[in-house]
Amino acid sequence: MTELETQLLSALEQLQQDYSQRLDEWESAFGELRTICGLMQRDNERLSGQVMHLSQQVERLSGQLSRLSR
Repeated sequence: MTELETQLLSALEQLQQDYSQRLDEWESAFGELRTICGLMQRDNERLSGQVMHLSQQVERLSGQLSRLSR
């Protein structure tokens, strides 16, 4: 193998290692992002339920206030 072929092979191996490392980092980050998205979805559903409950309370109180002001 010539010196140039050796250098090219070494460069290719380094590129493969770099790619593999970046891929691992991206996969890890993607997993973390999926976890965060799942938590956010759960929190949003919980908050939506709370908003609905508060909205119902406001409607009831508004009705009571309307009856009292007659």
